[in-house]
Amino acid sequence: MKNVTAFICLLFCLLVFFSCEKERNLDDYSNEEYALISQELTLPQVVNSYQLELKEHFLPPGKTYPKVNTVSFGDIYSNNNKATLGRVLFYDKTLSLDRNVSCGSCHHPERAFSDDKQFSEGVGEVITKRNTLALATTLSFKISYSPIDPSLSRSKFSWDDSAADLPQQVKNAFLSENEMNIEEEEIKQRISERPFYSILFKKAFGTDEVNSDRIAESISAFVDAISSVNSKFDKGLESAALFSVDKDFYNFTAEENEGKKLYNANCASCHTDKHNFTVKATANNGLEMEYSDNGIGGRLNDPDFYGVFKIPFLRNIELTAPYMHDGRFETLEEVVDHYSEGIVNHSNLSDELKDENGNPLLLNFNQEEKSALVAYLKTLTDKEVTSDEKFLDPFKG
Repeated sequence: MKNVTAFICLLFCLLVFFSCEKERNLDDYSNEEYALISQELTLPQVVNSYQLELKEHFLPPGKTYPKVNTVSFGDIYSNNNKATLGRVLFYDKTLSLDRNVSCGSCHHPERAFSDDKQFSEGVGEVITKRNTLALATTLSFKISYSPIDPSLSRSKFSWDDSAADLPQQVKNAFLSENEMNIEEEEIKQRISERPFYSILFKKAFGTDEVNSDRIAESISAFVDAISSVNSKFDKGLESAALFSVDKDFYNFTAEENEGKKLYNANCASCHTDKHNFTVKATANNGLEMEYSDNGIGGRLNDPDFYGVFKIPFLRNIELTAPYMHDGRFETLEEVVDHYSEGIVNHSNLSDELKDENGNPLLLNFNQEEKSALVAYLKTLTDKEVTSDEKFLDPFKG
């Protein structure tokens, strides 16, 4: 009797397993769908996974945070298909006014999804007003804003906080005259001209209806999946006792460990020590006394915010030169020089960059310290995310 019961239980488990497997494969492409898609795209027939896999050391100590993988198979595959659609939309140059510019034109994988220009070129070779922000700089934009203190989480998705969230930033890029410069109705028309989009939209949303919200949601799902978590720093942190950044990392050189100490003592108050969550969202970092671009203050027409810009995340910073909102610094060495002896006493200078008398807190690093700090910053480079095929341009030719 026990053997019969055990057999029935085993059979039931197998049925459940194969039922789940069948459910998991429902959203992969049929042979007919894949033949059509493959005429223009190099997508895999089995849909890529874009689920985040974050380890414990990324989460804030003493706090709980929702696990990113505790969702149903249906939710996972819906998101995977949205991200897949987003990947295609991200690299589709026909979705700009002159059919020559895509999101990927300014966000190159090998540059941590930024580019190497001070200012990028939009449609008609019109130059953007600010340096392109890199995308492979976070655990994920969706979760990188501080769950510890919401008051620290007001950082939005542009240099001047003009986009409240990532979908809005996507919409702004399409509408901007010096980026894609295209209206929703024209985008819908161009998408309707390419049969593979009907399949991708149905997989992502259940119908092939095209609208700006679906486009923004899909590209956001793709961008949110560009998660940088495999740097030399991450491997050191994972192996550290209690995930402590205060101890030397076993895999760091002496110079890199010295740079880590300098960074934690002088830079982490704004940029965080684990490079996981926002500490401070925006700041004036004393680049000059009179800004030609006043950032948030210019947008708000508020002198109290003149020269205040988004504080960027630093993962993959080695790959994202030039630096600052206007791309004024070509190297990390120049950036370190600025904080060492170049900060000016702007009226809105961040408190973290002032001494007890309200003057610029010049760090006055010697050359060895500067080299150590740069060496440390280079440990934040994650070549895996910049070369992962599921984030690359899927278009043939």
